[in-house]
Amino acid sequence: MRVLATSFLALAAACPALADDVYTQAPVAAVTVYPAGAEMVHRATVELPAGTHRVFLPYAGLDGLGSLPRIRTSDGVSIGTLGFQRDMAIDREALFTEAQAAAFGRIDYLTADIAAKDDEIATTGAEAAALKARLAFLGQVAPGEAASGEDIVALADMLQRETQAAQTALVTATAALRPLQEERDELAAALAAAQAEFDRLSPPGDTADLLSVEVVVAEAGPVTLELTELSQSAWWEMDYDLDLDRDAGALDIARKVIVVQETGQTWDGVALTLSTARPGEEVMPSPVSPDQARIHEPITLSRTMAQAESDMVAGAAPMPEPMLADAAMKTAALEVDGLALSYVYPEAVTIAAGEAAELALDALTLDATPAVHASPRYDETAFTVASFTNTAGEPILPGWANILRDGHLVGRQMIELIPAGAETELGFGPIEGIRLDTIFERNAEGDTGLIARSNTRDQAITFTVENLTGEAQQVRAIFPLTYSEQEDLKVKVTASPSPSETDLERQRGVSAWDLTIAPGETAEVSIMVELSWPEGQDLAWYP
Repeated sequence: MRVLATSFLALAAACPALADDVYTQAPVAAVTVYPAGAEMVHRATVELPAGTHRVFLPYAGLDGLGSLPRIRTSDGVSIGTLGFQRDMAIDREALFTEAQAAAFGRIDYLTADIAAKDDEIATTGAEAAALKARLAFLGQVAPGEAASGEDIVALADMLQRETQAAQTALVTATAALRPLQEERDELAAALAAAQAEFDRLSPPGDTADLLSVEVVVAEAGPVTLELTELSQSAWWEMDYDLDLDRDAGALDIARKVIVVQETGQTWDGVALTLSTARPGEEVMPSPVSPDQARIHEPITLSRTMAQAESDMVAGAAPMPEPMLADAAMKTAALEVDGLALSYVYPEAVTIAAGEAAELALDALTLDATPAVHASPRYDETAFTVASFTNTAGEPILPGWANILRDGHLVGRQMIELIPAGAETELGFGPIEGIRLDTIFERNAEGDTGLIARSNTRDQAITFTVENLTGEAQQVRAIFPLTYSEQEDLKVKVTASPSPSETDLERQRGVSAWDLTIAPGETAEVSIMVELSWPEGQDLAWYP
């Protein structure tokens, strides 16, 4: 069912007031997060007597509402009219959850402490101000014109004593202000943190949009309401640490999940499930249109627009419009034997709106065979690679991975889906001590002399693999050998030494040399390519 929000509002306005209205919160209790989107289950429990009641729940999703949330309730309770009311004044403190009430209580406690500290500061500050006024007054006292010498001496002694006493008291009061101010600053910082924590829990405001649910209760007791809604403002993705232990021949896979939610609601202690399903995508195959074949007169480049217009005037049949069919949509949906995977996190999780959380999954260890591969035509160094079979019994899902070799970070890359039971190969960083080079030694084209009677090209290529690691290395060097699929283009390739394997992974001409290279030595492979083709043809070849 899909109904406009305005219809709900009209329905709510038409509903008569019921005898018992109950206000409560329905915080998020459980969440299933998908690669794009999340299903959130809100749960509220209230004690109700038998009869008909209307339960009001703050509901933040009214503005973007496309359909009502799915609602479930306790056994013996039936659901009646549903509706919405906008910007209703509420007693928000009465609706606080335990966590919100505790955070709000801390704010009250700290606010009172700050007020008391302000009183202390004001009292001490007033004492200091009075002492400053006393010192100012003492500084203005002078003997009268009729004062004798003894009177002047006595006055001076009194001013000295009083000034010293006032100055000492002022120093004491001023010193007392500093720790008081520091304590107030600490309280203010604690209050700011408490306010941030309170706001993080998404408390209700003084006004709220309310969802009303009419419930009919057969017997008095606790009634639980569950509201399930979909949000597009959350997602999860995998993140890995892949550590290849070359000596042990093992690949350690530490799996982590990054969960991001921007729903505007705090997930406080929720039951979290991670699913690979994609409910926001298509649920049926694309429609298939008829595929009709037609023929028409060939069109050549020499046919001009004027000729085409002339044909139209003469009544020639126009070129038929092409048949357009709906293209099958290519999606990134993850399918594993046709079923979605789910991971249920074993502990309650708290993620505030606008935050991301990193959660750990169990680690995997797979047998792996390390090797050294080199592409001298394109790279300057060789690389460590590892081949392995996913024997974990479940797929390794796509995600970003930190690539480690023997415990040392060598890079970060995106890995694709590795199905259960699949064989694959991953790279684990360069080996700087194995240097590669490719040299084009000779490039002869055509016949000698002024007039070329045939088109030929001879190309000498040498690639080298130098071992500077201090230990013997087994290196598989991979290089593309030239080939032709045209009868008129003749290609002859000779390599010394000959490759150990050709047409790797069914790629024509891609060949491999398995080389054993001692420390400090350089392996060299020489390749001669001879091409010939008829006159009047151009060669397209970029070695």
